[in-house]
Amino acid sequence: MSDAITQAKQFIEEENYKEAIQIARKRHGKDDVEEYLSILDLLIENDYLLALEEKGMYYQYYDENHDGGDYGEKYFDEYLKKQPRSINALCDKAMSRFNKGKIDEALEYMSKAEDKYSSYSKIEKPRLSKKELIMARIELLIKAKRYDEALKSLEKYEQQFSSDYKSDLYKGQMLQKNGKNRQALEYLNKSLQEEDTLIALNAKGDALFELKEYKDALKSYNDCISYESKIEDDLELVTNFNYKAAFCCVNLGDEQKAIQYLNKTIEMLNQHGRLPKDLEAIYQKCSFEKERIMKKGNVKDKEFKKTRFFSARTSIIILIIIIILYIILRMNGYG
Repeated sequence: MSDAITQAKQFIEEENYKEAIQIARKRHGKDDVEEYLSILDLLIENDYLLALEEKGMYYQYYDENHDGGDYGEKYFDEYLKKQPRSINALCDKAMSRFNKGKIDEALEYMSKAEDKYSSYSKIEKPRLSKKELIMARIELLIKAKRYDEALKSLEKYEQQFSSDYKSDLYKGQMLQKNGKNRQALEYLNKSLQEEDTLIALNAKGDALFELKEYKDALKSYNDCISYESKIEDDLELVTNFNYKAAFCCVNLGDEQKAIQYLNKTIEMLNQHGRLPKDLEAIYQKCSFEKERIMKKGNVKDKEFKKTRFFSARTSIIILIIIIILYIILRMNGYG
């Protein structure tokens, strides 16, 4: 038995559960998952509810296969059996349902959490304020691409709490998704006065693109590209502002620049193998557009030449070097 587990057991015997769970978290921080989970199990055996939720959160966010795709839900269910009015556990359960593709059920649990806010379990304090909880539900709608519902919920949010930075950001994005591009720009520009965010810059680019204001749209997409290295695991977003930058250039008559963006998008999508249907459609669109431009013969694919072929001068130099090496080897009795 390790020192950490021995010490945690001692704290548990003394009913000092907060110290024990801190030891568990330190083991997790040091990537000792086995000891982390062992200490949580000891706490769960002693009916420490926060350890039950903590274990569920581990499988929801940290475990690579999420406990066989359960996303910690069985632990949240166990928690809710003991504390059915727990705001935190209801939100956790909602995320498990969402991660399993059960969108309607996830939203229902978020609504339950909101309804129970006035009489939540007194053994815990909700991590989210009621205002934050309502916004979290809106964010689930956006992730689920239910843009009409998200927009309606945002309007109710504004009536209840008035507008703020986040509601301006999301309302601008949802207005754009619903084709209200000029109105969207008002909210997106207001949001961008507070902070430059990729969501706002990308949505602003899309609004301008739909309004055929390609010069300004390209500027927004280039602003997105400047933040591109900070994006993780959002191929759809990165693809959007790169391929649309290409088509901005096409519409602005700069086909040489368009080829650069098209090459980048095609190469990026090539690296991901089989693509979802919408991204596959973009890949095909970019490929066809590149072929159309190249067939005109007015543009050279400089990047293609640079990455795949040596120049004639370089090829001659390499050939001379090979011949000289061959002569030297023959003179020394090789060959």
